[in-house]
Amino acid sequence: CVCIKGLRDATSTKYKSVCCTFQHFQELTKSVASVLKFDKDLANADWNMIEKAIILENPYMLNQEETTEQQKVKCPHCNKEIDEILNNEAMELANRRLLSAQMASYQRQYRNEILSQSAVQVLVGAAGSFGEKKGKCMRLETIKNYSESQKTITFTRKLLLNWVYNTRKEKVGPSKYFFFHLCHTIVFTEEFEYVGYLVILMNIFPFVISWISRLNAIYRRELKHTNYCFLTLYVLEALLKIAAMRKDFFSHTWNLFELAITLTGILYAILTEIEAIKYIFAVTEVIVFIKLVQFIRVLRIFKLIAPKVLQIIDKRVSQQKTFWYGILKGYVQGEADVMTIIDQITSSKQIKQILLKRVIRNMKHATKELGYLEYDHPEIAVTVKTKEEINVMLNMAREILKAFGLKGIIHKIESAQISKLIMAKKKEMLESKSIIRPLTVEEVLYHIQWLDKNQDHINFIQEKAKVVTFDCGNGIFEEGDEPQGIYIIISGMVKLERSKPGLGIDQMVESKEKDFLIIDTDYMLSGEIIGEINCLTNEPMKYSATCETVVETCFIPKTHLYDAFKQCSPLIEHKMWLKIGLAITARKIREHLSYEDWNYKMQLKLSNIYIEDIPMTTKTDIYDENVIYVILIHGAVEDCQLRKFYRAPFLIPITCHQIQGIEDFTKVVIIQTPTNMKAFRWNIRKFIPKHKSSLTPGLMPGSTETLEAGIQGETKTNVKEDGAHSTATARSPQPCSLLLTKFNCKKSLRINLGKSGKP
Repeated sequence: CVCIKGLRDATSTKYKSVCCTFQHFQELTKSVASVLKFDKDLANADWNMIEKAIILENPYMLNQEETTEQQKVKCPHCNKEIDEILNNEAMELANRRLLSAQMASYQRQYRNEILSQSAVQVLVGAAGSFGEKKGKCMRLETIKNYSESQKTITFTRKLLLNWVYNTRKEKVGPSKYFFFHLCHTIVFTEEFEYVGYLVILMNIFPFVISWISRLNAIYRRELKHTNYCFLTLYVLEALLKIAAMRKDFFSHTWNLFELAITLTGILYAILTEIEAIKYIFAVTEVIVFIKLVQFIRVLRIFKLIAPKVLQIIDKRVSQQKTFWYGILKGYVQGEADVMTIIDQITSSKQIKQILLKRVIRNMKHATKELGYLEYDHPEIAVTVKTKEEINVMLNMAREILKAFGLKGIIHKIESAQISKLIMAKKKEMLESKSIIRPLTVEEVLYHIQWLDKNQDHINFIQEKAKVVTFDCGNGIFEEGDEPQGIYIIISGMVKLERSKPGLGIDQMVESKEKDFLIIDTDYMLSGEIIGEINCLTNEPMKYSATCETVVETCFIPKTHLYDAFKQCSPLIEHKMWLKIGLAITARKIREHLSYEDWNYKMQLKLSNIYIEDIPMTTKTDIYDENVIYVILIHGAVEDCQLRKFYRAPFLIPITCHQIQGIEDFTKVVIIQTPTNMKAFRWNIRKFIPKHKSSLTPGLMPGSTETLEAGIQGETKTNVKEDGAHSTATARSPQPCSLLLTKFNCKKSLRINLGKSGKP
């Protein structure tokens, strides 16, 4: 069959790769069939026949001899057999697939209107240029070459900015002497400045006439007297400015430049008055040069329009920065998308490790540059993110409307009317030129998901929340420290580093991620929160944090957070876990959905989740006909049937029906069907998380009555949360630090610590 189809013409490496791809395709088909077995309407179907019918003959299957030949080679130096080799052909094939996956991600972002047309053209063009280049891969520097150069416009902006800045700084204090004080009053008036501009404009006409030979011969005498009049005005202006500014006059470049032009005008008058040498050729050349120098005085008029030109250039620079920010976000998202499917790009572990190292390195580099850009231009970052999210939500509304139409829930006429409203909103957003300012210190708590804009909860948190500012290079916390609280980054960028991988259970976990590298470096930007999960579990820090820029944070002590759980509502803790679970669940679901389903279908699934604790003492049933996914978000569990171990974060396979926790603190996210989710919302008390012994004994929540009261007070609270960034770990500065300020104050003192962050 293979020979008839002509597949033998393909190279052995590509042949083996396609064979593995077909096997993966077959496994996905079988997994879908295993899910349908839970459908009660198909319970009496002949599943043996169904399973046989979906098994397809692999046309790329290798026989045993070919497999052995491909997997066993001998080293020419030591004659040692190697199970797997890294050959150039396999690497080139993996590179091309990686580029295809990146381009697919960029195109998906464009279809979802996350990327603009010009941005996706740059990204796809940069990726496509490496399709036929052997041994080369796409980097961030490559994208910079494809984007518009900013050197010329940046240089012009700096020149104009210095010009305008020096113009505004020309004014000095008046003298105590009457004459100099009077000169100061005259010089630094708008009338004097505009009269100077008017004189220059009037001087242009005789200057142009003097360059026309016929007119110059006719009006020689008139031009001579006119030149003396204008020269007198320039000398008078210079004397008045010197009297008004005194020695400060000579500290400004533009004043010296105008004085030099005035002196050349005096020299020109002297040369024209000397009749004896006016026909000497050398003197004639000097006169021509002096005229050119005098014409440069016209540039002074440009000082009048320099601020307007600077505004136009600033607008252009802002557009370029916005464009580059969108490209960086698209590139980082593309690398993150590739990481979720890198296991399907190649079957070679060595090539997989090489590709993963490259993707992680590129993503860290791009994220770092994104953080610096966001720190320098926070208004651009906030505007882009806000408009992007508006686009995503409007597209989601359009997809829901389309789904309603296909199901017959809504008629075409009503659907068209609602679609017009959505398009009007999109048009309004696209035409909006407003710049959205970044969040202030007072507003940041209102944007935390687990506080849900509840004024009582926010007021309680504000009582002991403080603003802490760190200088660039300061350490915020060290790996292995005890958690002291959480940080909300208001502005700046924090680098998180882990020095070593986890020990113990990592060696026995049966997880697809065991072959992947552990990401030991990450960057946290403004708006993100660090330290949530460590305060919830009271575990030591797993990362060290260093400030890459000046960082302003809102620090909430751990003890005050526990008091909020006890005095305000226990649902705050549940919402914190829900936010963490949503971030992990979204990343895991992306690995099992095609690009086209990453918006509407994924968000539909994420709206039907809840958190459940997995105890160590009893076995817990997880999958049934109402459960779609079960994601382990913290801790580790054991499959009671297969005796396999899984460690967070991990998507528990559907073949697993019973699990048991093997750590003190284990939580899973369960995604249910929409029908069963209604029953869950009516019975929310059953799924409220219980406070475990991971909390400090002195800070344990109150009695069952307090919990019930908190639940009754918030039965109408929607426990769903929007998707959030992945959390990291943190600790507060030393308790003895006296440089902390109250949260509601407008100014914060700066902590000037060493590299270790200790006093």
